[in-house]
This record gives sequence, C-alpha cells and structure tokens, in this order.
Amino acid sequence: MTPRHSGRVVTCSPAESRARRDQARAFLDVAELVLTEDRREAHVAAALAVLAGVAAADAICGFSLGKWSRGQDHAQAASLLGEVSLKDLTLPSKLRRLLADKDAAHYSSSLITLEKG
Repeated sequence: MTPRHSGRVVTCSPAESRARRDQARAFLDVAELVLTEDRREAHVAAALAVLAGVAAADAICGFSLGKWSRGQDHAQAASLLGEVSLKDLTLPSKLRRLLADKDAAHYSSSLITLEKG
C-alpha cells in the first residue's frame, strides 16, 4: 500500500477534487450573497472568498496533479499550484495575495470593509 502522505501534501482522487471544486463554488456563491455595504457582511464575504480560493486551488491541484497541500504552510499550496500547467500563470501569485489576507479575514477583530477590498 502506497502512503497517502508525502510531507504535508496528500494524494487525492478525482471524486475528492470534484467535491473540493463544489465547495469552492459554494463558498463563492455565499460570499456573493452576503456582500453588501454593511461592514459585517463585507467581512464575512472576504472570509468566504479566502476559503473559496483555497478550495479552488486544491481542486485545480487535485485534478491536475492528483495531490494537494494539507499543511499549515500556505506557501506550499501556492508552490504546488505553480506546478500545474495553467493558462493563467498569475494564479499562484494571486493565491499568495489572497492568503496574505487570510489572517485579517478570519482572525482579526478589525472588520474588512468594501474600501479595503
């Protein structure tokens, strides 16, 4: 039996990749629903957008490479995305930028507003 884990990268099946893709879509759909001028809702939309981006990157890597990052090191997820043959070569840097905002979106007591986006 081949181990599923190699460092913090794990293998995944096409079915798992489809599920992750569907999660990404759901996060984004809900983010779009709650996005309004209200500060609290803009903050929630930003947090959901980060989750959508991570799930989308997982799905892309899963479909293309048969593996995805499962560690706390988000730079590894962006590096893994860079291994994929992408039409948009800026996706890894866009993921890095999105992940740089993860802390503020998920853990900060300061609310994200539309002006900060």
